[in-house]
Amino acid sequence: MAEKRAAHRIAVQLRACYRSSQTVIEGVVSDLSRLGMFLRSDFLDAPGQVVTIDLELPGDAEPVLLALTGAVVRVETAPDHSGMGIRFDQLPDDARRPLANFMIDASYQALR
Repeated sequence: MAEKRAAHRIAVQLRACYRSSQTVIEGVVSDLSRLGMFLRSDFLDAPGQVVTIDLELPGDAEPVLLALTGAVVRVETAPDHSGMGIRFDQLPDDARRPLANFMIDASYQALR
């Protein structure tokens, strides 16, 4: 049976800084949508944990840094795929367009 998602997601390899009341870690985002992301990490917070993510998107001249808030909604413990699914809160206006543009560009590149 096909997986049903509320938003299209894309495979990526993006640097991110994850902050919660428990820790601050540098990680790699392995998939991204307009609603959330999966952060690869050996450190796993509990579902429901409120977090802040500084996500680094590639830019024309220099990287674009997005400050996003959200919550951990899923934890994966598989040795080759440990990490956390994070659902974003309402995206701030200054993050919405750069994220959408990045996702359009990345989706287009994947089709080439």
